[in-house]
Amino acid sequence: MTDIQCTPTQPQLIAVSRLEKSPLNARRTAVKVGMVELKASLLAHGLMQNLVVTDTGDGTYRVIAGGRRLEAIHALQAEGKLPEDFAVPCQIVTESHALEMSLAENTVRLAMHPADQFEAFAALIDQGESAADVAQRFGVEESLVLKRMKLARIAPDLLQQYREDGLTLECLMAFTVTDDHRRQLKVFESLKDWQKDDPKAIRAALTEKMVDASDKLARFVGLDAYQAAGGSTRADLFGDEVYLEKPALLHKLAEAKLDSIRKQLEAEGWGWIEINPDRDYDAIHRCGRISPRLVGVPAELVDLKSELDAQLSVIEQALEDTESDDLLDQQDAIHQRLEEVERKLAGYVGYDDTQKTLAGCFVSIGQDGTVFHDKGLVKPENKKLLAKLLGVDGSDGPVARAKPKHALSESLRRDLAAQRLPIAQVEIARHPALALEVLAFQVASQLLGKRRVADGPDVEFKLPKPGQQHEATSAERDLTAIGKALPNGWLKAATEAERFAEFRSLPEAAKLESLAYCVALTLQPKLGPVGGDEATAYDAALSLTEASVAGYWRPAKDNFLGRINREQLLAISREVFGEPWAQSHVNDKKALLVEQLDRAFSNPEKSGRTPEQIAKLKTWLPQGMSFDISTSPKPAKAKKARKAA
Repeated sequence: MTDIQCTPTQPQLIAVSRLEKSPLNARRTAVKVGMVELKASLLAHGLMQNLVVTDTGDGTYRVIAGGRRLEAIHALQAEGKLPEDFAVPCQIVTESHALEMSLAENTVRLAMHPADQFEAFAALIDQGESAADVAQRFGVEESLVLKRMKLARIAPDLLQQYREDGLTLECLMAFTVTDDHRRQLKVFESLKDWQKDDPKAIRAALTEKMVDASDKLARFVGLDAYQAAGGSTRADLFGDEVYLEKPALLHKLAEAKLDSIRKQLEAEGWGWIEINPDRDYDAIHRCGRISPRLVGVPAELVDLKSELDAQLSVIEQALEDTESDDLLDQQDAIHQRLEEVERKLAGYVGYDDTQKTLAGCFVSIGQDGTVFHDKGLVKPENKKLLAKLLGVDGSDGPVARAKPKHALSESLRRDLAAQRLPIAQVEIARHPALALEVLAFQVASQLLGKRRVADGPDVEFKLPKPGQQHEATSAERDLTAIGKALPNGWLKAATEAERFAEFRSLPEAAKLESLAYCVALTLQPKLGPVGGDEATAYDAALSLTEASVAGYWRPAKDNFLGRINREQLLAISREVFGEPWAQSHVNDKKALLVEQLDRAFSNPEKSGRTPEQIAKLKTWLPQGMSFDISTSPKPAKAKKARKAA
């Protein structure tokens, strides 16, 4: 055994100014991580471990163990938090043993298990320390102390599972959604083995009887109103989610608020009122619709609106050519005046009292919690009666015919599907693992049924028929770039066997990328599910890309807006601009509505709208264009897990 000589055996106090890092220090790579915590610990607790140094013989000493501590001390001196003559305890060893001791100091030590750290932090708090004080003394954020305390409060059996590698840290964090140890353990025991490795499944089981604060019903009621009524919430310290713990109270408040809306509509004289948090597109499209009209509006108010619209159009045209502060100020000023005029005009928008007795309203709640009114709807069984009534008094034309299920014309739907195709292709090409799953699913669905299985793969790739020539879209350019970036040297080999050998030598990632690109090329034009349509595997795969179609495609005059009717244009304006704007423009001609929406969608930032309206202009899409599907599967949970939650 090597006898390491350390002379003297007792540590000596040596001024930091006489210390320098030794070239014999085994730690050569600078590690900046944890320096803030180390400095805070030095200030709060002092130097708890001696430095190990060698004597150069000229009054200076070289540090072979403790270089990070020395660096932290120098930093504190530079910040004025330690004096220049600060001295630290050092153990002096001979140079012949310096490297061995440095290596031992940096390799033999073992950090404490995180679970022990969690409990140690909690113990400090239990002794009367505040989270802020503990955070300052250890050089960490207060939120980190709170998170460690939260983890320390988890059921002891689950902490032990974590110590024994039966739970990952991410899964342990998921259990902090509730403080109820009994509930934590019941859910843990009821989960399938694969679910115990899935933080989402754990969190979903624990929060099944709670409501996410981002839920549209929670937004409709409002968090302040819910809490004022005695509702409690629980925040996920390890995520951004906030959960409402009393869903019954939330539904009671929502019902009361919706009942108030019902009473207001009843007072207006509508023949029927239906309220459903989810907008029933099928029911609405089966209905006809009576048109509101401006009743008794002063002529000067109408003239003022027309004048302001014309001025705004001129300014927006000018902004397309050049942007100036003066034009932007003028745009803001006109928008403010228009909003005031539109609010006044909305007060003159009304429906014929006789017509209202046979028409009604459908009230729904948008994803952002705002209330959406579909007024003037005529149910199919009342359309003939209303038409007869209108024919007698001659006050209006025939009631609007019910729209087909998808509302949009088939030719427009085909064109939208064609414009959606390259977006789907580029996203599938960007997700090789997903493309492999799509392909494997397709092959397995075809060949693992009752059909005869061939000797080898018999998959036929068919490219979609080329559409009309047009300027390449951003998605098409991205897809082309992906194709050009693929390795193609293997294609140049003389024989098929040689090409196969070359292809096999490619990295696995390159093979998957080639497969993803080829799968993407075979995709066919298709819109997403609308109005209760069942989602397909293709729809589900696109939703898993989490891509935003709005980032590739925006509605414009030529591709969409100019090809729908006035009612549909007004419906869009209600969604993006709000009810007052739509009501004040209810008598606008289709061409004017198209121009206004086209300008707003083409450049939301220069539209002069509110931040909320700008956000909607950037994200609004026709039904079926988005990759999101309402029927996307939720995280799987065992039946016992749901009961335990």
